[in-house]
Amino acid sequence: MSRIPRKLAMPALGALACCLPPRMAQAQALQQVEQAQQVQRLREFQPAQASTSDDPSLYPGEEEDTGRQFLLRTVSLPHWNWISLSLDSQYYHTSNAFLTNTGKQGAGLLVSTIDAEVDAPPIAVPFGQLRARAGYLYQWFDYAIGDGPGTLSQLDFDAATTYLEADYDLPANWYAVANLSYTRLLNNGAGYDEFYKELVPSLRIGKTIQLRQDLIASVEYYGNYRFTDETATPDFARSSSNRTDQALNFALTWQFAKNVDLRPFYSVQYSHYPGYFAGQSRNDFLQTVGVYADYSINAWSSIRVFVSYEARDSDAASVPDYRKLDAGGGVSANFKF
Repeated sequence: MSRIPRKLAMPALGALACCLPPRMAQAQALQQVEQAQQVQRLREFQPAQASTSDDPSLYPGEEEDTGRQFLLRTVSLPHWNWISLSLDSQYYHTSNAFLTNTGKQGAGLLVSTIDAEVDAPPIAVPFGQLRARAGYLYQWFDYAIGDGPGTLSQLDFDAATTYLEADYDLPANWYAVANLSYTRLLNNGAGYDEFYKELVPSLRIGKTIQLRQDLIASVEYYGNYRFTDETATPDFARSSSNRTDQALNFALTWQFAKNVDLRPFYSVQYSHYPGYFAGQSRNDFLQTVGVYADYSINAWSSIRVFVSYEARDSDAASVPDYRKLDAGGGVSANFKF
């Protein structure tokens, strides 16, 4: 966008933000939170890098009989790190800030995250290993950074999530993750008033497939049910956003250079709202395709860039279908104590 149209557009965006219906603003906030959650799942989607250090041959020609040998695991560490602290900041530009099918408006969005959790040591169980964790995650969603007052910053909000999670590692690179989370959305302003909350039990089941030494494929099923509570409006009950999501996620992780991973992905999700509008149900289909490039600076920090395209189609007349293109980057750090 050239400078002159941008100067003319930003006051219009600010006016649009002021008159945006509360329910539409809430739906827009929920979509941004869910996109941030998808980023987190995608980061967890990445398999740990396989060790490339060779186990020395016991005798000349051994590899001809048994193939290359690798050290799969060293002895257990004497000290377990119970506390994990993650910091993440992601800035991107979206082509459709209000998730509409007409009059699309672009905007920048900064998502800052702090995640503190307690990790229990893994325990051996039948067929695999079980890990458990509990944590608290807080996120700041800030619009139109650097655009000055009177713009989309009036849409800024925060999200606070408390969660419990159990991770079951199974043979043949299968895994299952059960999660229970409680999230509150807060106006980012005086009083930090709560305008939405939800309790979400969810389940992820996935498998990673080693295609070659530097290429891993991942497939995952993700399902949940959202028990919601919000301010009631005409024709919309407090629990009208209750829904179930059923999704399939696919990704490839290619280590195409030292410490650099390229990860194209595709996700398709079906959402069913049993009592959305005046007792009527709602059904959505959401598709997302994109690619991430991650550079690991060291064992505890990384940077990334990404681009993604998202399309939603809904059978509810009051819910607009939309298309949007996002592009940006981020930096993350993880500390264990």
